[in-house]
Amino acid sequence: MHDPIQRPLVLSLAGLAFADGIVTTYFAYTLLTRLDSGSTGLGLVMGVTAVGGLAGAVVATRLVDRFGPARVMLTGFLAYAVCGVPVLVARPEPVWLGVIAAAGALRTAAAVAAGTTQRSPRQQLCPPELQSRAQVTSVWLVTGMRPAAALTAGAVAAASSVHAALIAGTLCYLVPAALLWASPVRRLTTMPTPAPTPVKDSTHGF
Repeated sequence: MHDPIQRPLVLSLAGLAFADGIVTTYFAYTLLTRLDSGSTGLGLVMGVTAVGGLAGAVVATRLVDRFGPARVMLTGFLAYAVCGVPVLVARPEPVWLGVIAAAGALRTAAAVAAGTTQRSPRQQLCPPELQSRAQVTSVWLVTGMRPAAALTAGAVAAASSVHAALIAGTLCYLVPAALLWASPVRRLTTMPTPAPTPVKDSTHGF
């Protein structure tokens, strides 16, 4: 939490998990009910979305080499908000399922590229003896946000509507992106270099 790079990376990832938890709570429900996708349509959307993740993993390194880690991470986080818009405005027509599927693939590609990129600075800057603790803390924060996000989505839907819950989650996607933008992460043009580990003098005392 004291590191100016690691802190915003972990907190933004936790915020992203919270926002995504709100949206995913009612994503499939919305496709099946309001958009009349049917089980086949839902399966196609989920399948195309998953393919985007594979594409993001393949091109992540090349994107970082060309644009730098900061741009890849910021673009990936913003892609969640932008690509979440189609499901908010879609109508129960086949063409909209195609748009949602394409947006999902793009979002997942950007998310995987950003996700793999944000782990690298954390691992570079974290002392070796704290690597496992840092990773467990990050995973704990991310997974711990999911139940809270589901409860929040249910509360918003109960107080207003499912559509309002989706809007709230999509707007929450902007918070982690803003957090990264306001942090030193925005200025990362290359991966940070870890401080050299002091080498003990084996001849000390002789």
